Amino acid sequence: MTSERFPDIEVYLLKAEASEIYDWLCTHFSKVEEQKNTTRTVQWLVDGNEVLFTLNSNKNFASLWFKVNQTPWNNDLECGRVLHTALGKEVRCSKATWQEGDEGPAWTKLIHAEEKDFDWNK
Repeated sequence: MTSERFPDIEVYLLKAEASEIYDWLCTHFSKVEEQKNTTRTVQWLVDGNEVLFTLNSNKNFASLWFKVNQTPWNNDLECGRVLHTALGKEVRCSKATWQEGDEGPAWTKLIHAEEKDFDWNK
């Protein structure tokens, strides 16, 4: 398990709705303010930091992106575990940081209280 602190956090949730993400954010942060809301995206200011939620970012998966990691979690997987436990939804996230030129990060799928490695492209 990696404890490296990622500069940002992005996780993908199966069939997630903005309202349940808002409620979840409110349980983990002291101030959640909606900045922008369109049919596909919601942007919040969470304890002063920008967070973007995008529906159907990748097929039926919504993206939740903390643009700056000022969160209680070190990395995507830690955040994904908390989301999966709280919402009971499938969560997909990277296990390692990614940089331009990498073939891709190692992905983890959290489903039915289990963690499984997988290739997003297969």
